Amino acid sequence: MSTDMITYIPLLSIVFSSMGMSFVFKDYIADVIANMVIKKTKDIKPGNRIKITAAGLTTKGDVMDVGLLRTTIMEVGDGERLPSVRTGRLIKVPNYMLINNPVMIYGDTIIDEVISYIPRPYPNSQLLTDSMRQAITNNGHGLIEVGLYQKENNLVIHGVFEVKTSEMADVRSKILKDFLTRSRQVGETAEKPAADVQIPLQNLELRD
Repeated sequence: MSTDMITYIPLLSIVFSSMGMSFVFKDYIADVIANMVIKKTKDIKPGNRIKITAAGLTTKGDVMDVGLLRTTIMEVGDGERLPSVRTGRLIKVPNYMLINNPVMIYGDTIIDEVISYIPRPYPNSQLLTDSMRQAITNNGHGLIEVGLYQKENNLVIHGVFEVKTSEMADVRSKILKDFLTRSRQVGETAEKPAADVQIPLQNLELRD
């Protein structure tokens, strides 16, 4: 994309200078030329999930349409607010902003993770890791790694998996629910009765 910009920007400057166009009209022409660059490089196209940072603001969403002047994006929640869930709001982004600012383009699949904190008393650690593995694979996703580590007074179960970008939010909930169900079954195999072995979800960390 940067090579195309080097080619088009000098031409754009000549056109602006020679025709003496107003500032607003320059933006429109910049959008049209940016549309040509986007269509030629094919980096940004309908179906892509992108994240753009401009003027200190970050916008994340799924590309619905690349128009002559504007690209339509269906907003997706980011960070702690509706992570990876479509908000239902459409955002019209000027095309020139997509080639003049940093843009993160998601692939068809993404590496994601689910982290669950389990307090004392701990059930069998091997059975816990097996429960997380089964929760991931039974939901049809690629298992990458499941690990355990200690954090303060909690045992942390860390599952890493590959998932389709468009399904990120939904599969986390399904995997977590499956894991917690299996974990309760694990508690029944512990030395103490199941009623004494509590495995609540104290915290869930999700990353994009």
